[in-house]
Amino acid sequence: MSFSCFGRSRVAGTVVLVALSACSLLQRESGNAPLTDRDVAAIFLAANNTDVSYAQVALAPGRTTNTDVIAFANRMLSDHGGLNKAALDLYSATGITPRDNTLSLDFRDESAARRDTLREATGAAFDSTYMANEVRYHTRLLVAIDSVLLPVTKNNELRAMLTRVRPAVAAHLEHATRVQAALHK
Repeated sequence: MSFSCFGRSRVAGTVVLVALSACSLLQRESGNAPLTDRDVAAIFLAANNTDVSYAQVALAPGRTTNTDVIAFANRMLSDHGGLNKAALDLYSATGITPRDNTLSLDFRDESAARRDTLREATGAAFDSTYMANEVRYHTRLLVAIDSVLLPVTKNNELRAMLTRVRPAVAAHLEHATRVQAALHK
């Protein structure tokens, strides 16, 4: 991935802040009780539903005409929707029943607030806001996978799914960063 000096610094700062946030959430969760595979399952579904909801806003009529933004939103709708289906199939096969927890509810609540912000913008202002949100979201999801989900997952099939998904999330972040950079040229 190639960033300008300013961009690399901003992304690095975002990663550090998100990592600290994830560690804080993990400590808060584990202060109550250790996260279980059921919690991880709910967090993963909530995270995917979050990006599906952002993509749906982006694809609403009149929101944007930027073909790169539309293509990105279509990719997110397809990829994260597919991940949810795969996750639900895995949960059914392994008997994992997702259980809402602080992290899954944080994804849900943050998603609602961000969708409201996205709905207020159109055109270039929407494109900029949406792509900045996608960079932030995918950064947060990568940190959650690395710092929270993988370390606590006990079920081998769930761990394997998270491990397989991580490169796709990283590719989404790279794609979002490229689209965002092109908006500012």
